[in-house]
Amino acid sequence: MSDKKASNQMWGGRFASGPAAIMEAINASIGFDRKLYAQDISGSIAHSEMLAETGIISAADQEKIAHGLNTILKEIEAGTFEFSTRLEDIHMNVEARLADLIGSAAGRLHTARSRNDQVAVDLRLWVKQECQRVAQALKDLIAAFVERAEEHAATVMPGFTHMQAAQPVTFGHHCMAYVEM
Repeated sequence: MSDKKASNQMWGGRFASGPAAIMEAINASIGFDRKLYAQDISGSIAHSEMLAETGIISAADQEKIAHGLNTILKEIEAGTFEFSTRLEDIHMNVEARLADLIGSAAGRLHTARSRNDQVAVDLRLWVKQECQRVAQALKDLIAAFVERAEEHAATVMPGFTHMQAAQPVTFGHHCMAYVEM
């Protein structure tokens, strides 16, 4: 394997040539996990803070790492960040760009953290944020039902039981049934 090829390749191996394009495409998850960029960067900043607080890395390195990661966050949000399928996933894309921005200090970010740790943190942060978003959407829906119930407190409609018309109810009560479910 040539030095140039080896330096561009994320994974080393015994083969004289790199993987086939189809294998790179199969292994690449950047099309899916690029949505985890904010969580990946947030988790990495928190990890760098822990490394500095415990004396594993210097405060200067932590500042470089945090500044570099915030720069990457801005690039992604501005649409100027170039994602590479060759780098497989969001972690390697961010890591490669961080190394471009701050040099060797970027390599210290992986101290005391495995790739699996990083994936678990990213997914946990994403799920937490999505749960908060869904909870807010449900609160908004409930508020809309309550508003309609108040508007139609006296609007009579047929109630239904087992697909059969039953006693009359108000549309307000019908709306509130969904609030209570």
